[in-house]
Amino acid sequence: MIGPSVLSGQSTTAQTRRQGTNARMQEVTRQSQRAQDRTRLISDAKSFSVKAVLAILSVAVLATGSFFAWKAALDPRWTGLSAMEVRGAHRHDPREIARTSGLVFGTSLAQLDLPAARARLLADPWILDARVVRRWPRRVRLEIVERAPVAELAPRLWIAADGTILSRRGDMVLPHLSSRGFPAGRIPAAVAAPVLAALGAMESQHRTEFAQACVLRDGSMELSRGSGSPRLLVRPEDWKRALARWGSLQRELGDRAALFSEIDLRHGSCAALRRAEGGA
Repeated sequence: MIGPSVLSGQSTTAQTRRQGTNARMQEVTRQSQRAQDRTRLISDAKSFSVKAVLAILSVAVLATGSFFAWKAALDPRWTGLSAMEVRGAHRHDPREIARTSGLVFGTSLAQLDLPAARARLLADPWILDARVVRRWPRRVRLEIVERAPVAELAPRLWIAADGTILSRRGDMVLPHLSSRGFPAGRIPAAVAAPVLAALGAMESQHRTEFAQACVLRDGSMELSRGSGSPRLLVRPEDWKRALARWGSLQRELGDRAALFSEIDLRHGSCAALRRAEGGA
């Protein structure tokens, strides 16, 4: 048999006391945590307020400074155009380039229309490329690249390697360019382009001894030094090798080279040329 249960009042009372103590400690801990949270929140709010005020002040200072800087940039007293620097003008008077640009002295640099000035410069056939640059506070630099003439079309007309017709400037000696076999002397662009490119390459390498250059119907080029010298037939894309062949022929033939009226250098079929180049 199971005996009667005995309940102790003393143990129940101790347990109740322990539970009350734990509850009070937990409440104190929660109150301390809430106090820390409030303190941190207040600190964060103050820090954010200071940062916000500083940010607003910084923006205001920047905006004010930008406004006054822009006003100063628009004021001709501080940024009015007073000088133009011209670079790359070899066949132009720098003052002519400055006038062509259309830029007006005294105008604020901030108000200058640089793309329009560049477009006015490029309208000159002699100018291949142009660049207009502001040089604060009061200067502008005009940089141009001029076209190089490679042949003469008429007493007062030259032509560049890209086919642009140029008015004569200076006393440069260029071969006179003509055509043979084309209606009204009009050379198709596809035929003229390699010839002009070859003449430009010859000019850049100072091969300017030829007085005449004639474009033939098949796209070949005829070069001549003038009376008393044979005409040389060359392919434009192979002009350098052809002139090297001509030099070999001159050494091989000596004075007899003047007896020829025309020498075809587009191939190496003649016996003298084969001997000069080491052939049979």
